[in-house]
Amino acid sequence: MRPGSVVLLGGAIGYSLIAATTRPFTLPADVLSGLAILGMAAAVALRWALGTRKVRAATRIAGGGPTGGRGGHPYLPWFGLFVVLVVWELFNYLVHGTRADHPTFSSITEAMDRFYLLKALLFLAWMAGAWVIVRRGSRSSARAAARFSAKAKPEP
Repeated sequence: MRPGSVVLLGGAIGYSLIAATTRPFTLPADVLSGLAILGMAAAVALRWALGTRKVRAATRIAGGGPTGGRGGHPYLPWFGLFVVLVVWELFNYLVHGTRADHPTFSSITEAMDRFYLLKALLFLAWMAGAWVIVRRGSRSSARAAARFSAKAKPEP
């Protein structure tokens, strides 16, 4: 494992242990969750900005689109998943009844939040999942750039 990865993993574990000490829906919990979200958003913006320059340059050379001429955008499935989760949360939040009848995602995880170690592991898994999405998205941009530059090269 590279030293940078060890530092990142150690920082994420430490951050998760600190976040697990907070009570849900309090200012400290909101701040720690918000900082993690802002950190991931910054990572996405940075990787996206760097990755799309390669794709745009290769696309101009090859004359194709970022999805290989298939139309559409590669982020639409993620947007669709996001919309489904938001609709689920809003529906269950607004429907009258108990949380047992109409649970939101946060109320489902609340049972595990009662145990410090499980709460820390959930927070770490949440950050790890976001990081995997960021990493895979940046690799697919690099692969797309390589594919488009290969199309641009004249065949012998």
